[in-house]
Amino acid sequence: MTNLTLTISLPAHQHPASSKRLLGLPLELRNHIYHHALVAPPKHSRTHDDDCHFRYNHTATSIEPAACVVLDVTVDPVPLQYIYRHDRLSQCRCAKRTTLNLLLACRQVYREAAPIFWSANTFVFDHSDDFTICVGAQLRPAFRPLLRHVYVASADREENPLWTTRNLFSGACIPPGDKIPRWLQFWGVLNQCRGLRTLAVQPEVMRRHGADFAALSRRLPALERLELTWMGKYKDDQASHVPNRRSFRACESVQREMVFVRAARSVDLGAADFGGAEWCKELYRDFTTNFCVHLDTIVRNRFLGCGADGPDRYRIELHTGRVEAGLNDARRTWNVELPTGKTARLDFLAVPQSRETRMRLKRQMRARDAARRASGKPTVAEERAAREERRVERKRVVRRGVEEGLAELAL
Repeated sequence: MTNLTLTISLPAHQHPASSKRLLGLPLELRNHIYHHALVAPPKHSRTHDDDCHFRYNHTATSIEPAACVVLDVTVDPVPLQYIYRHDRLSQCRCAKRTTLNLLLACRQVYREAAPIFWSANTFVFDHSDDFTICVGAQLRPAFRPLLRHVYVASADREENPLWTTRNLFSGACIPPGDKIPRWLQFWGVLNQCRGLRTLAVQPEVMRRHGADFAALSRRLPALERLELTWMGKYKDDQASHVPNRRSFRACESVQREMVFVRAARSVDLGAADFGGAEWCKELYRDFTTNFCVHLDTIVRNRFLGCGADGPDRYRIELHTGRVEAGLNDARRTWNVELPTGKTARLDFLAVPQSRETRMRLKRQMRARDAARRASGKPTVAEERAAREERRVERKRVVRRGVEEGLAELAL
């Protein structure tokens, strides 16, 4: 006689507590949760939150700063742009990743989620040295092969000397007699990222490094797409002057007066002479003198309203009605045809706000102010004015104390 087995399901409230938690779910579901929480668009594609101060007090022609260029950075590996101690930075955190604390939950979550984070995101660097320091000095060697997408682009040109006297990994200065090739550290780190599938770099990276380019297919066997990046910045001529290499986060007077544009050109990885010295030289020349020049001309003439010739062909006026009417936050991406017959994609990172956006934000601000007044709290503008008044008063008190001290010393 066979034994009979009776299976009785437990009520929902009697299931083990572990099955109701994250680690009690099947691995497939946990991976979906990790992907949803940790994978985000690249920072140059993100915009400001509706409650960000950069979204308000705009006119029809003022520029909403790109979230990635006013980002409150936690670590600034290569401070290319000067920030002085007395600077009052105008910045925000809208382009930051906000769910990374999930990786700190426990060791099992970190072990399962970290590979998803490193392999599914596109990591954007403003400078090749940022990539070298962040990936080569701060990222664990075990995670470097997990990187799949790297994008390096900046509105400032890369310095391109043949040699350097700085050790990027330790920050120490190298004696002039022991200086090393400028890009040796960059290529050394890049070659460790063997899982890369897309790579976008500035043209200065490949100018004199044909041998490294020729070895890309061998050192990065999974590479599917290689791009050269361009980013332009255009400031209203009536705005305040910004010294070269001055931090944009410290220049509040021009943050709403400057347009940023980015584009990229794909490189044929299957070219017969890929990586040759003459090939690299010709590619660099064609990209910098044709592609970039054509895009700069199109942006100036078509979108910013500069004249094709005459004394105003280099003059940029953002507040006189010259800017393309359809260029706003409702349409940031444009496909343009180059004189060569090819098509390029322009992504405007900083553009004027559309009328619909300004009206929507105005209604939200009025509703928020009404709710705060109803609860007996000051409005956001009133709080800001009170903080500024307290700051000015503190400076006045300090100045008065210094003057009194100097007067006593003079007696």
